[in-house]
Amino acid sequence: MWHYLTNLSLGDICEILTFIGFIIFLFRRFVLKKMPVPTGAHGKINREEIDESLALLKKKFPYARPVYYMPEDLERRLSGNLTDPDLLKELLCDITKYMGIDGSYIKLVLTDDETKAYAGNIHTNGAFTTIRLQVHSYYNLDVLTAVLAHEVMHLFLFYNGVSKRDALENEVFTDTAAVYFGFGEYLKKGYRVIETSLGFSYHKVGYIRTEDVEYILKQI
Repeated sequence: MWHYLTNLSLGDICEILTFIGFIIFLFRRFVLKKMPVPTGAHGKINREEIDESLALLKKKFPYARPVYYMPEDLERRLSGNLTDPDLLKELLCDITKYMGIDGSYIKLVLTDDETKAYAGNIHTNGAFTTIRLQVHSYYNLDVLTAVLAHEVMHLFLFYNGVSKRDALENEVFTDTAAVYFGFGEYLKKGYRVIETSLGFSYHKVGYIRTEDVEYILKQI
């Protein structure tokens, strides 16, 4: 046995380790039911950063809004077709209306590009706004609603002149604002880790975790 091991090449050892790793993965995933998560899901947001975001929101907007509920008819129609541009624009306009914004002028562009790191992004100069929304096959309605709520929150905060200088801190601030203004349940469900390929690939949207959403909900 020892003689056999000493004659193994580096390539042989790498193949054995890869095979062992694959067996461990299968055991954890399908026996222990522990799914791997993307690196971004491990990043813990400092609670002080969230507390600072909440303090800024409460100072600027003393009263949080009630919980947002998607119209049942729209939810039913979207559930049957998550890539319909007209239905998603209707959802976008419902979210903007809830935030006191006219969403009719916003251009919504749907994409399905795995090379892009974002689930959604927004570009605005105040007069013209474009929101790009990824509609991957593994995204459900909660994910799309959470992403749209986040992008609309960017616009709302922009109109009110509230932001943070650091890019990542501003994204966390925007997620916190989305929860503060009534979209917490959608973020809690939409920001969960998603299985994308038969248990071998996983994905997560959002800058905060579901645990952070629950923490924010308790604070407000």
